[in-house]
Amino acid sequence: MSLQALEKITLLDGATTTGAGSASNVQRSKGWTFTIVSTAVTAGATVDIEYYLSESGAWHVFHSESVTADGSVTIRDDHGHYEKLRANVSSRTDGTYSVYALGTVQSV
Repeated sequence: MSLQALEKITLLDGATTTGAGSASNVQRSKGWTFTIVSTAVTAGATVDIEYYLSESGAWHVFHSESVTADGSVTIRDDHGHYEKLRANVSSRTDGTYSVYALGTVQSV
């Protein structure tokens, strides 16, 4: 019988400038749900969810979200099993952005 647990991580915490958050090692998890929370938005930003591919030594965008209002957006990724994840505010006019991730950890 295998046990399942949830891994909760913060990829961005109150970002008010462009740039990437810290990378999180997530090799033991899969089945991700991401939540982008935005406040003080009038024009908005583009927030990317990125994964690291060691074979290429580069970060790749697997979801890009154009945020144009206060609130939250949820993104589901049932297929990804990643080495590392991060969030990146790739363009920004205004607003504050946080990104949270929830993944499933299975153990034997």
